[in-house]
Amino acid sequence: MAKTKRNVRAKAKSVVGAAKQKAQELQAKLRQEKLLHKTLTPKSSTTKKEKSDLKHKKLLKKFAETRKERKEEAARKNREKTKVIGDLKPLKDALPSLQDIYNLVKTKQKDATEQKTLTEPEAALSANEKIRKKRTELVNRVQSLEKVIKDKNFKQNPREVIAAHVRNKYQAMEEDDE
Repeated sequence: MAKTKRNVRAKAKSVVGAAKQKAQELQAKLRQEKLLHKTLTPKSSTTKKEKSDLKHKKLLKKFAETRKERKEEAARKNREKTKVIGDLKPLKDALPSLQDIYNLVKTKQKDATEQKTLTEPEAALSANEKIRKKRTELVNRVQSLEKVIKDKNFKQNPREVIAAHVRNKYQAMEEDDE
């Protein structure tokens, strides 16, 4: 009987020891996970020297900005002091606009009479008239795009419709050039 008690006690001790060991292993794993979690997100601590360097850089940047502003202000005042003698309209008229240059390149091959008819109406337009003209052109473009989107041919085969449109546009441009 004594022998059996010893066996039971020994088995109980070994089971308790195994349970303790498993508990310790779990705690060790939990500690390990906590440590890993902490090491994955390092602290963003800056030293006193780094902080002072940052302040110094900010201060230098502010000085540079104020110096730049002072120079710009001085340049603006100098521009205000200089007075333009006479009217600027002749100077403005002497400089060609981009549209004029474009028309000049396009109409080089045409006769002089056709060239005059192209440049005269555009020169006579005021700024408000040009804006109105651009606005109506934009509205017309939007309306034409809406028509194209609603068109059943475009819905069925849009690539073919676009290709035909591009072909027609190039033919019209070639006819205008001739």
